[in-house]
Amino acid sequence: MLSVTEESAVAYGQPPYPYTPPPPLRPWWQTSGARLAFIGAAAVIIAIVEALGILFMFASIAMIWISTGGLRHPWRVWQRIAATVGTLLLCLIVAGIAHPVKKKDDAKAAATPAATSVSKVPETPAPAAAPQLSDYTGKALSEARKGAEAAGYTVGNRDASSESRGVVLAANWTVCFQKVSDLADGKKGVDFSVVKEGEPCPKEDGGALPWPVMPDVVGATYNKAMADLKAAGVPLDRVKLEDVYLDTDTPTAEQAAKDGEEWHVCFQDPGKDGKVTSTTTVRLDLGKWSDASLVKKCPAAKGTTYQIPANDPDYKRPGTSTGDDDSSTSGGSTGGGAKTVNPGSFCSPAGAVGTANGKTYTCKGPGQNRWRQ
Repeated sequence: MLSVTEESAVAYGQPPYPYTPPPPLRPWWQTSGARLAFIGAAAVIIAIVEALGILFMFASIAMIWISTGGLRHPWRVWQRIAATVGTLLLCLIVAGIAHPVKKKDDAKAAATPAATSVSKVPETPAPAAAPQLSDYTGKALSEARKGAEAAGYTVGNRDASSESRGVVLAANWTVCFQKVSDLADGKKGVDFSVVKEGEPCPKEDGGALPWPVMPDVVGATYNKAMADLKAAGVPLDRVKLEDVYLDTDTPTAEQAAKDGEEWHVCFQDPGKDGKVTSTTTVRLDLGKWSDASLVKKCPAAKGTTYQIPANDPDYKRPGTSTGDDDSSTSGGSTGGGAKTVNPGSFCSPAGAVGTANGKTYTCKGPGQNRWRQ
């Protein structure tokens, strides 16, 4: 049964219970579609114009959080937070892809043409600097000239010593000093001061060649003499060995070094304080003896005597007759005119004939001649 009031309400076209009107609809700009559209538009615009896109991003975030009370279907707080974070991430990713950060060097390189285009006054370009010249000290002049000319230098050369010699055949000269200079035409020049190959460089450009000088090694053993020569700066490959006795063969450098304390220097050339230049051959005349040798001194002159007297073909043994007709003496003769000789001893001239103990011997080589059957 309806009450009177309810019947009256029905009579007037109203519902028979208390009526609650629905909440008003949201404005279009607060609808979910509008908010998502603004977020998408912000991402697109930020890819095209970064500054304008940032403004749209902030407007989209504002639309997410602004709402009118009593509206139907409002976004809850967690939905608004999620939408805000999503908007920021989307815009940052799009901005990073569309507008990458340039390095400082790239920015400077990009700015340089613009700065140059602004200047309307033409500037005279500075002359290009000449390439750095390598150090050719100790190198052949031919190599130094080739490298300097390839680097754009004008090349000159001169004798580095005080002798003022003409430089011929660049490959046979060595660079001691080099000096770079500025030429009148704006180019660079270099002067090489050189010495002949094998010569020592002077202490200063234009100075005397510091040739080594011979020490006094007469009377020294071979080992001591070679050590003194090396200490004086004399090249050991220029040393030539010779013997001083007629019955002593000249040793090789290896043989002399092996018995270095038994070989003694009797004569030298050059003498004491003589210069040893690039063309000088150092000669050492050697004699060999040990503590057991009968003769332990150098002869008065080179190649004039025998170290062992019995090796002399004219040697006369004590107690023998010196008569002219005595055939037993070394200088005598037997029938047929042959000398009495000591087999194996040195002899001269080559081809001479002698006898000993009834046998015939001939003066022959190889090497120094000796009496041989």
